[in-house]
Amino acid sequence: MRVFIIHFGWKLKPKTVPYLVYLPEDSTKEEVYVLKPGANITIKIVPNESKYCIGFNNYEDARFSCPTAEKIPMNRSQCQSCSLNEFFFCRALCQGDFCQPSSEEAKEYCWKKNAYVYLTYIAGKIKVGSSTSPHRRWIGQGSDAGISIAKGVGLAPRALEHQIGTKYSLPLGIRLTQKVKLLGKSIDKKTIEKEIMLLVDEIQKSMKSEILIPRDKLEPITFLDEFYGNIPTITARPILKKLESTGLEISGEIIGIKGTILVVKNVGTYFALNLSSLIGLNATITDDAQEMKGQKSLFDFV
Repeated sequence: MRVFIIHFGWKLKPKTVPYLVYLPEDSTKEEVYVLKPGANITIKIVPNESKYCIGFNNYEDARFSCPTAEKIPMNRSQCQSCSLNEFFFCRALCQGDFCQPSSEEAKEYCWKKNAYVYLTYIAGKIKVGSSTSPHRRWIGQGSDAGISIAKGVGLAPRALEHQIGTKYSLPLGIRLTQKVKLLGKSIDKKTIEKEIMLLVDEIQKSMKSEILIPRDKLEPITFLDEFYGNIPTITARPILKKLESTGLEISGEIIGIKGTILVVKNVGTYFALNLSSLIGLNATITDDAQEMKGQKSLFDFV
């Protein structure tokens, strides 16, 4: 089926599943495509496919289409007008120093809804972040583990996030290439837990904040491998597929999805695709598997 891809995300209830939101060709009704491990899938994008603005969401989480269906650069998902109308546009800029809300509704949400500051382990690195739904955020980032260390409203969570990141030189994001590089490598949960808790103790000793959760009240570290299908069991790094001027094709049995990374197996070879890169594009998606040209070489494993 020919579709316009609007969104990729994770639904947590009643069961945690990854999904794509799309508009079928010649339709205005959004539909959901659930990505199930073990199922077959083929995704194709024609050469030189243009990318279009996906519109924006308002404070009621209702989506509005871009009024001009504007063509946009490949590294964006919204035109300037729609990004400024996005409900949480202000959160992308906030560092916790002052409040400059994108709307009164956004300000009210931030000052009434608890946000959590967390530490998460992704692709061999500890990252700091903040979210009103940390569990969803960890899964969406492809985290191996996570723990919430503070809880508060307003500017305090974002301010503490940036203070921790600066003091301990923690990244606010992990590159996709780093995430793909670590796929197919086993993790040591005891080592991860030790590294995270050593940092938690350092933060508790050296930083003062009213929103820090006392050490004895912290929830245990959450490990997230159960949500990624069979990806934790693979032993070879997948070949990363990207949209080129010649188009894109990925096909095979779905091994799993880790964060935004889809991993499929095709005739003994693993392939990976960043599903977020599809947002704003027209694509053909079918429930079958076709043999792809691909080979393993030494460079795929180093």
